[in-house]
Amino acid sequence: MTQPLNTTPTTIYPVEQAFKSPLIITALLVLLPSLALYWFMGDSTNMPRAFKLFFGNWISPIILWFFCASFFHLWLKKGKLIKEQAQSQNLSKTIFPSLIAEATDDKIELNKNLLTKAESEGVADNNLLITRLFLFLNHNDSEVDDGFGIKEKEQLKGSFALPRFMIWAIPILGFIGTVWGISNGIAHFSDAMTNTGSVTDVSTMLKENLPLVTNSLATAFDTTLLALLLSIPLMMLMLTLEKSEEAYLIDLDERWFHEIKPALQEKGFVAHATTATSGVLTSGTSNNNVTADSSKQVAIEIKQLGTQVKALQETMEDLYETVFTAKIENKKSFTK
Repeated sequence: MTQPLNTTPTTIYPVEQAFKSPLIITALLVLLPSLALYWFMGDSTNMPRAFKLFFGNWISPIILWFFCASFFHLWLKKGKLIKEQAQSQNLSKTIFPSLIAEATDDKIELNKNLLTKAESEGVADNNLLITRLFLFLNHNDSEVDDGFGIKEKEQLKGSFALPRFMIWAIPILGFIGTVWGISNGIAHFSDAMTNTGSVTDVSTMLKENLPLVTNSLATAFDTTLLALLLSIPLMMLMLTLEKSEEAYLIDLDERWFHEIKPALQEKGFVAHATTATSGVLTSGTSNNNVTADSSKQVAIEIKQLGTQVKALQETMEDLYETVFTAKIENKKSFTK
């Protein structure tokens, strides 16, 4: 009976990047200075147009902060992906071939040698390829790795959750700024019209309050413009990085199923039939029987599901025909 291995890798997704540090760092370097510039210079009429676009209102600094935090987050994540790819390349092309050439059929010895060699070569213990190796060596089931690719893809989707939220939030902030600016402009104009005592004062009122209204409208459209301009490159960066990460996982599957796993099986690291107590298989024959029974049961369930779907479709067709006929009869009676 194979003894359980003492060393197992961590289960943290290696290309996961925490969002807390980018938010804090960019808040200190971008948000606070931007708000300070708006506080001291936001109302200045001599401010350049490009400068006013970023610091002419209180919403634009928040948009800029979200953009910088997301960009910094994706940049750090890309660095992790490059490091992960280099480690997997080194593991599959250099470390693993040298170990498997000298390996016996002892899983524990191979595991220890792999851990020692990987640590000396700077391969992290949560590297996806080395995680698969540990998973394969720590279980008696040779098919234990089949669902690992699905788990990795789910982890990939989850690792982009916060950037997706930021890309969604940036245009929303722009629209909030638009509503804010337009409402302020209308409020200024309404107050001015309320304080106007006669028709002759209208021209004076417009001359005095028109700059306030136009500044509010400028704020409204500046925030939307800034949000749209920043969300486009951020979306392109995220999609590019996501595609690169998906390509890495596909390459990882190809290396595992076509190079590493066959080499392990050729060396004798093949799963043993699970032994044990009640309810657990004890031979290859019983394993095949259970597999056949399971397949038969699945086929029966699929057939029953198809029958139910067909019956539901027929019921919906009858219901549609009944409603359609009733409408025609009502139309005829109304015409008469």
